[in-house]
Amino acid sequence: MFSRSLIVYRGFYIYNAQSGANMNHDDKYFFRAANILFSVSAPDEFQLEIPALFCAGASALYNPRVTLQRHLKFDWTRRRFLRGLAAAPLVALSATTAYSTLIEPYAYQLSETDIFIRDLPAAFDGFRIAQISDVHHSRIVGIEEVRRVVSLTQGAKPDMIVLTGDYTTAYRRYVEPCAEALADLNAPAGVWAVLGNHDHYTDPQLTTRALERARISVLNNANTRIRRGGDELQLVGIDDWDWNGTDWPRAFHGVEQARPSLLLSHQPRVLDLAETRNVSLILSGHTHGGQISLPFIGAPARFSKQLKYLRGLYEQGGTQLYVSRGTGVIGLPVRLGVPPEIAILRLRRKEQ
Repeated sequence: MFSRSLIVYRGFYIYNAQSGANMNHDDKYFFRAANILFSVSAPDEFQLEIPALFCAGASALYNPRVTLQRHLKFDWTRRRFLRGLAAAPLVALSATTAYSTLIEPYAYQLSETDIFIRDLPAAFDGFRIAQISDVHHSRIVGIEEVRRVVSLTQGAKPDMIVLTGDYTTAYRRYVEPCAEALADLNAPAGVWAVLGNHDHYTDPQLTTRALERARISVLNNANTRIRRGGDELQLVGIDDWDWNGTDWPRAFHGVEQARPSLLLSHQPRVLDLAETRNVSLILSGHTHGGQISLPFIGAPARFSKQLKYLRGLYEQGGTQLYVSRGTGVIGLPVRLGVPPEIAILRLRRKEQ
């Protein structure tokens, strides 16, 4: 038996020798993925085919056209083909693991959703809000990824930016670097934020101070009015509901229930509470969209009552809720079928 590294090195060497190709940048990327992720105890006859198949399969996921044209020139006998076919499930699992850890967690999507709001002031018809949630700057979500999220958001040129919590995961040393990276966010109607449960795990006071130094306004059980032309839109923010930090009377003090209002809440479950019944739209995160969604099964997280509102747009009793998939990860650095999201929400006036 070969060690894991020896199997991968030998397999990738043979893979390139058979294809007649030199190792380019993409090859090196997937070779590194194989070396990190691929671990197998295989019979001797599979020691050559499995690594070659893995590297070819991973490269095909990333750039199928180039792989088919340039790499897949195997001249296998029938016996070798059947051996490789027997190893296909393991190859598929290994390639999926590489994709879900090295590609999808960083494949940020700028989603666009129209949300129709009754009695929306005319000046806000077409108003675009960029929502960033669950950044989770940590050892597994580096500062360069936070900067990428900022750059993509700025490129969308929204009218307003909102941040719905969980800037870090657990360690105080990540708070200020994250806030410094987020300081490059700016929009005509401002950048507004609330805290999430992981901000309480870390240090809510430190997180609030760091965000405010970055010129990000934290609505900690508070509200404000966004002005556009001669019209106004009410914006409310609450502290994390799971941590019993929410002060509803304080947050909604002075808010006119008969007029449209937006609520920033890290926890989407507040949609079920009486206190939100007169809110026009709630923007939330927390769930990461489930982080993993399996074929034919969907997201296993959806079976949890705490994650009943998993991702996308919901409506209940006239109140709408949008749950962002977020941009970061926690626990395992994995996303599968649930790519990270920067949500671009366009408000539209709903006619009576």
